[in-house]
Amino acid sequence: MVENFNKSVRPSMAVKNNGVENKGNFKPSTFAEVRESKTAPVQAMLDKELPNVIGSSFSLVAVDEQTSTDSNTGEVKNSTVYTVRVITKTAKAFRDLIQIKVKNSHSIVKDEELDKLMMQVAKPIVLRFDGIAHYAYMGGETLNASAAERLNVSVQEAMQHE
Repeated sequence: MVENFNKSVRPSMAVKNNGVENKGNFKPSTFAEVRESKTAPVQAMLDKELPNVIGSSFSLVAVDEQTSTDSNTGEVKNSTVYTVRVITKTAKAFRDLIQIKVKNSHSIVKDEELDKLMMQVAKPIVLRFDGIAHYAYMGGETLNASAAERLNVSVQEAMQHE
């Protein structure tokens, strides 16, 4: 049954260059490869739809830095959780707030910039992410990325590339 589903759905899931063109300062986010799964084939199919669901353009809302200590080695690891608004017009989650975690990283936005953004005295910050992936685990889920990058474009310019 899953094999028939794969054949019938796969053509509609084709997304070239994440659905956007790479012009000027705009670069779309990239997505991690989704592996076929014999134990969770439905989840794998849903994960392949991630680019269509969240798009590739995001406007920064908030940043939270997290630290954790490995209980075995005592090593301290830093992660940054970006709360962003989906600004890809064609995305199913258009205008929704989502969180994307980047492990082993520090925020690419300074606290002073976040304060100005919160007070609406600075222009919105547009972000892209590399290797976005969805993980489902024990009743929860998360979006992870390997890196975050600030784009030198306005929200309107990013939306025009969709």
